[in-house]
Amino acid sequence: MLNNKIIRIICAIFILSLMSFSMFIVSGYLISLVLMDDKITFSSSVFMTFFSFPLVLYYMVFVVFVNVTGRYPKHHDSFNKYFCSIAIVSIALSFPTSLYVNYKLKSDGYLVCPRISWMSPNTYVKDINLCD
Repeated sequence: MLNNKIIRIICAIFILSLMSFSMFIVSGYLISLVLMDDKITFSSSVFMTFFSFPLVLYYMVFVVFVNVTGRYPKHHDSFNKYFCSIAIVSIALSFPTSLYVNYKLKSDGYLVCPRISWMSPNTYVKDINLCD
């Protein structure tokens, strides 16, 4: 029983560290968009990842909390409801937001770099020489 709890806690901490690393990268992409840098990376997955992070963070902390204390947090249902709502709304708004950002950046004179794969985010640059 104790061995299962330790494995769950280690897995939760591992997933939390991976999500924190991805959030670090995604927040850099969003900061470059807000500041309108010379090189901007953005797609709908960047938007969804940013707004779904609170839900993932809560569930990783939830797993550790339940395994350590043996009980549910006091306001688990309301946290769950609001964080799931934010994640669902971000999924619904990600595609129109991506289309708007694409339109806005192209109208501001940004060029789109060729993508490595169909899943990679778009990279917008002011000068085509900035493409990797």
